[in-house]
Amino acid sequence: MLIQAWHKLAQQGLEEDVGHGDITTELTIPKDLQGTMNFTARQELVICGLPIIQAVYDQLNPAVSICLYRQEGEKCQPQDVVASVKGPVQSLLMGERVVLNVLTWLSGIATITRDMVDKISDLPVKILDTRKTRPGQRIYEKYAVKVGGGHNHRFGLYDAILVKDNHVAAKGGMANALHDIRRHAPHGMFIEVEVDRLDQIPEVLAAQVDGILLDNMSVEEVRQAVLYINHRVFVEASGGINPANLREMAETGVDAISLGYITHSAPYVDIGADWEVRG
Repeated sequence: MLIQAWHKLAQQGLEEDVGHGDITTELTIPKDLQGTMNFTARQELVICGLPIIQAVYDQLNPAVSICLYRQEGEKCQPQDVVASVKGPVQSLLMGERVVLNVLTWLSGIATITRDMVDKISDLPVKILDTRKTRPGQRIYEKYAVKVGGGHNHRFGLYDAILVKDNHVAAKGGMANALHDIRRHAPHGMFIEVEVDRLDQIPEVLAAQVDGILLDNMSVEEVRQAVLYINHRVFVEASGGINPANLREMAETGVDAISLGYITHSAPYVDIGADWEVRG
């Protein structure tokens, strides 16, 4: 991911948290006090977001030295030290919460994504994310999905065509929504159409689309759809899919499963900051 994106995230976090100064630290910690702080996993997790450490401390104090003990996407066990920072304690303290907030947030997404990927690792099915992300944070959350072993769906409304149920309803039916879509679509742009009934599939295939999204269908309906489509286009299943039913859905033969779950329902993981202060 671009360095500028991490810099922007660090700047936003520091402006929000530090503001015009860390009053408590300034009143309790001498300016010349040096120390070392370790960022430590307190549960099993997939680490993600390590570049935020450099971005935060570059802005607070370039004199802070950083050592990374784990790489992005590496699985960590409880008590594993993933990174350490050394330098003026005032600076280390001011950046601690911003770093932890980003690491626990993005590692949570990477961890749950890896869990989904591992559950179906023996099947030729991709795990995809969705646009169900926090406003302004999509680039980071989709990055975390990739770090966790998943794949990115379209980033926004501008980089792929996905005709959804509301497009169909607003246009007065599937035929109207798909009329001339192939002829007017930008050259080379992927065209996918969402269906929620089996009887919609023949009409969609006739429109020469690239993919069909099977939305909120039962496992049996998805299985029937896959058999009918018979590899003619890319097939994606979505809607109501979670760890409990992921395996069964993947065994239907779909090419991909998209889950808003991996971004909007990923719990933050537990990462702590442990100190060794030397005067």
